[in-house]
Amino acid sequence: MESHPQGVYRQRNAQETALYHLVEDHFDELERVWDERYEREHGFWRPITRRVVEQFLDCGDLRCGFARLRCPACRKELLLPYSCRRRCFCPSCHQKRALLFAEHVDEEVLGDLPVRQYVVTIPKMHRLCFKYDRRLLGLLSQCFYASVKELFQNAAGDRGSVPGMVASLQSYGDDPTRFHPHLHSLVTDGLVSPHGSFVPIPCPDPVCLMELFRHKLVKALLAREKISPRLVEIMANWRHPGFSVFQGERIDADDHEARRRLAGYMVHPPIALERLRYRPETGQVIYYGRRRGRCGDGEASAARIFPALDFLAALCTHIPDSGQQLVRYCGAFSNVRRARVRAAADAEAQPAEIQAPSHEDPGCDDEFARRRRSSWARLIKKVYEADPLVCPRCRGPLEIVSLIGDGAVIEKILRHLKLWDRPERPPPAAADRSIHYDSEISGWEQADPA
Repeated sequence: MESHPQGVYRQRNAQETALYHLVEDHFDELERVWDERYEREHGFWRPITRRVVEQFLDCGDLRCGFARLRCPACRKELLLPYSCRRRCFCPSCHQKRALLFAEHVDEEVLGDLPVRQYVVTIPKMHRLCFKYDRRLLGLLSQCFYASVKELFQNAAGDRGSVPGMVASLQSYGDDPTRFHPHLHSLVTDGLVSPHGSFVPIPCPDPVCLMELFRHKLVKALLAREKISPRLVEIMANWRHPGFSVFQGERIDADDHEARRRLAGYMVHPPIALERLRYRPETGQVIYYGRRRGRCGDGEASAARIFPALDFLAALCTHIPDSGQQLVRYCGAFSNVRRARVRAAADAEAQPAEIQAPSHEDPGCDDEFARRRRSSWARLIKKVYEADPLVCPRCRGPLEIVSLIGDGAVIEKILRHLKLWDRPERPPPAAADRSIHYDSEISGWEQADPA
């Protein structure tokens, strides 16, 4: 095997990851038994699930298309396969989306305004409403922004100014098998006037913010008949209401590293491949939790063992519906308001007679769209700390010769290079349902049966 110098990109082998093997072995069975085994727990089977999974299985597969790269100096040629670009299922593609989102938020959304992180959670009794009707997920950001706006405006005594908020909806937490809808957001540490000036306010009380959000969300669910007045009455007598609002520290406008770190965390993928282990011989999945504390000379990492089919079924519930928006820009950060600010800045910078025409859709962001399409090499470099456009032989720059997408041409090239036929994996053995101890696991536990 050809060695690669340090800092040179080594093409990932998506077909050898634990998640790929898990999906390849069990997805067809999952679709076949869904109605019988998982419909009651996870809802009806959604056609979007098969489309996303099929695209994930094609991610990084040369047979689905590739770019030809050539080094002008040593004439070495490489093939770089296309990625699926699916969100909330492919960890690699989702991580690149998260990096690009973090850059976009830091450079083009937050501007020179200080912000705070807020994390909003809801009780388990209400989560079922969002699990079986995903159109309701938008209520989380709507009700929280309305609460922030009301509380901030009352504190400042200013009804004309509004806060800015970037909100990200997540249906997963540290345990990807649990449907846990909650909200991550970055909120301005004050109000923004119609003229763009910042109006600071005292740090709000998170308990008051939580109570106001609770009131607005319960009212919205009652209006849609998703919960009953009796349930509201019962939950009002609970000692712990189940709602919570975490308030982070103030992040100054010049702390770009913290802003990007939090923005990327707001849209992190449901699972991390390095924390996933798949055992086809036992039909089990081992998933490590986040590292906490210390155990001896190393860090302790909690782990759980799941039946492979149950883990895959739960993971598929986090796939968003087609066209579903998981990120919302509200108030001073809304697309319309930012478009008006850009238009005003362009009008001042350009003479009236040569001013560029405005976009029909004020929410579109052509510059961000262009960066998203052309930044794949830069994002790969950030994810893997290696440049995919550096020649592994002479360290010279690689050039893109062509983009190959025609099926007949792809097959002809790959057969010539003896890359068309991929070694077949043996079918998975019949799963042994007994519990097996794994020496890699520290503090493991068997997951509760579905």
